[in-house]
Amino acid sequence: RKGISGSTKTDLGDVTPHNIKQLKRLNQVIFPVSYNDKFYKDVLEVGELAKLGTKMLNHVLNICEKDGTFDNIYLHVQISNESAIDFYQKFGFEIIETKKNYYKRIEPADAHVLQKSLRSPCAPPGGELQKAE
Repeated sequence: RKGISGSTKTDLGDVTPHNIKQLKRLNQVIFPVSYNDKFYKDVLEVGELAKLGTKMLNHVLNICEKDGTFDNIYLHVQISNESAIDFYQKFGFEIIETKKNYYKRIEPADAHVLQKSLRSPCAPPGGELQKAE
């Protein structure tokens, strides 16, 4: 479909029992990690939070921010996956920890833990927040 600006609009469909095998196949081709059956069962259970690509991350961030009960979002990225690290850092994620031997079947086995804080600090009484530079 075309939007008002003339750009193509992409609608994200839900992951369902009917298309979960397609998601599994995409993950096998794209990612160096094999996800187990429990992962895909969990994907089906989270419903709206399971969308694809950059749109998926925007979708999840919007849901979490609207919900208002989430303080932080965490994820793991293989330490050698610089493009994924850059991708997530553009969305405000920061490396907060490195877990040794996180992955079992790929090298390097270590993973960075990235965090995005969804809570902005409160302004001090009678003052204004300073913008970090």
